[in-house]
Amino acid sequence: MQGKVSSRVALDGDARVATGIPGFDEMLEGGYPAGSLITLAGRPGTGKTIFGSQFLYYGAREHGEPGMYVSMLEGEKTYLRNMRRLGFDIPPLQSKKMFRFLEMPTLTAEGLPAIWEEIVRNIDEFGIVRLVIDSFTAMTQAFDSPGELRVFTHMLLGKIVGGAGCTTLMITETPNNDSSGAAGMHEFIADGVVYFSLVPVTGDARVRYLEVTKMRGTSHQMGLIPVDIGKRGISVRSPHIPART
Repeated sequence: MQGKVSSRVALDGDARVATGIPGFDEMLEGGYPAGSLITLAGRPGTGKTIFGSQFLYYGAREHGEPGMYVSMLEGEKTYLRNMRRLGFDIPPLQSKKMFRFLEMPTLTAEGLPAIWEEIVRNIDEFGIVRLVIDSFTAMTQAFDSPGELRVFTHMLLGKIVGGAGCTTLMITETPNNDSSGAAGMHEFIADGVVYFSLVPVTGDARVRYLEVTKMRGTSHQMGLIPVDIGKRGISVRSPHIPART
């Protein structure tokens, strides 16, 4: 299968995986390092789901790279409706087996191994090379301690990222009052971290920003960068790329 071949080639050398986010790839030497694990972190409503979904949609439509969205929070019908409003017509890609939506049940520590094995099975069967997991936060709630979660996550992400070679985006919610110790773990295990924020300006107005705080083996732009969400998804305002609506 075409996607499966692409994943193996992409792991050679310094290959990059383009995100398809206007203005973003130019900040990362062309995209994410192939086969890496990237955390998309931030509070709800900051654009993480759109960012991850656009990464999958672009890969499937423009490069013929099969992608999968694993949701532990949202049902498929709601997800597809929300994506359609942003111009992402996903069902035709599903019919071509270029996009999969895998809905996971309520998580428990005992049930997680079976869930992760199902993810790996889908990766192997459908040649998945782009993967989004929503969310790491949901997984943390299934464990009694950060230590147990860290051991489990290292072992099973090793199968997905290291074994299968997927370029994986893992969504993480970051509430202000998290004292469990799990919130910072995503930074420890990830190859890259992209933070999303929603900042008040004047009155009721808010501006979305992202910040790349970590990206192994990559020279990247630092600091807060404005983000726009319009009828064709998400775009990043950079000095060289005009905002898109």
